[in-house]
Amino acid sequence: MTTRRQRHVSPEKNLTIAERLQRVDDERAHIEAFDRERELEAGQLTPRQRVELMVDEGSFLEIGAFAKSQHHEVAEETPADGVIVGYAEISGRRTVVIAEDPIALANSDAQVGKNKRNRMLSNAIYRRLPIVYLADGTTDEVPEFDLHAGVLLSRVAEQLPARDIAEREAPLVTVACGHCAGQNSALAVRSDLLVATDRAAFGAQEGSAESVADLVCDSDAEAIGAARRFLATLPAELGSALAPLGGASSEAALNLTDEDMHASPREQMDAIFDAGSITLLGPDDEHCAVGVGQVEGVPVAFALTGGPPRAALTTADMKRIARAASWSADYQIPFLSTQDTLGYDPVDAASGEFMFAAARAAESLRASHAAKITIITGWGHALGDFALGGMGTGFDFIWCWPSARPAMTESPGYLARDPESPPSEDPGEAADLGLVSEMITPADTRSWLVRALRLLGPGRALPAAHYDRGQQIHDMT
Repeated sequence: MTTRRQRHVSPEKNLTIAERLQRVDDERAHIEAFDRERELEAGQLTPRQRVELMVDEGSFLEIGAFAKSQHHEVAEETPADGVIVGYAEISGRRTVVIAEDPIALANSDAQVGKNKRNRMLSNAIYRRLPIVYLADGTTDEVPEFDLHAGVLLSRVAEQLPARDIAEREAPLVTVACGHCAGQNSALAVRSDLLVATDRAAFGAQEGSAESVADLVCDSDAEAIGAARRFLATLPAELGSALAPLGGASSEAALNLTDEDMHASPREQMDAIFDAGSITLLGPDDEHCAVGVGQVEGVPVAFALTGGPPRAALTTADMKRIARAASWSADYQIPFLSTQDTLGYDPVDAASGEFMFAAARAAESLRASHAAKITIITGWGHALGDFALGGMGTGFDFIWCWPSARPAMTESPGYLARDPESPPSEDPGEAADLGLVSEMITPADTRSWLVRALRLLGPGRALPAAHYDRGQQIHDMT
């Protein structure tokens, strides 16, 4: 005679309605207390505080708030089974939010939480909604549970979402506030923007945030602010004409004069972009600034170089340029570059990492059907597939300042030149040969950009330039 395992009977089975209502209140109070009562370092927020700061006030609608570990003995220590998920608005844009709680994850096998996460990822892809992932996994060993004690149907969650993240048609943004490894790190590195705090660590060996993230911030609040700005900048719909974003500032913080021929990247940003609209990738260094911002409300990805001393582009620069170029291709937003650089650093340019980033930048720029504009302010290139733009990557406008020294021939490798040997003496010959579209002054730069964006910005709504017309006729017949 065999004995059957005793079925678990839910404690709610014989509760009155009043007792069930009280349980709802008790559950909510426990969730809030569990989130609140923990030790935090300076600049660190709790998981639910991060969600609250990320989304528009009062907009978060949680899914599975009362969920717990499938193992009843740790239920009280695993609110939401360590994975907080739901729908919200960020700057008025509907978004899926996924946030991790490392303390709850340390007490669970997280299979219920994994089910929730996979469900929300699939829903976001199906509904074409942006995804914000607030990563903060546990560094502790997962507790050992009786394999047969779990109450899920198969004891483990589905290992993959129903839809692959590569199918998404909306942004994925990760804010790494702690440990991020395994499948979670695989999701994070596929983000359109990966922001990390200085406490973040990636992979089994806890790789540094600087080696993985696009942007490293000092606090959770700063990182979340950068993610919000980025999402607010990208257009909400891919299939519609590009239009200025509502409520955007239309004033620049600085006006360039015609004497500012050697403006630094920071001065160029302040003079070209709307005040407060920029999300900058990496450090605000002296020779190369890459990110996304707005020009009279129009989102623009950018890579700006210049300012004394003139420098060569490194691997770190090229990776950031490739990222900005991918935003232009993926979300069909204009791309702007300024050129005053020696060229590619010859040591870095020999590395596989540099070559891969340069190829990715050129490929993305060719794939973008949005307006592409480069301004040669000093030393630069108008021919070939130079990463900062040129005829070989289909740029619509190649402008020169009077201080420009554009190369007159296509360079085989764009390697850094001798600082005492400019590519040409002046931009006049390049203009005579039609290698540049127009010569403009620093003072005119923003107004010319505004005119170009008004003319070409809406073009993202038109059919792709490479559409197979012959196949279309074949289908019609």
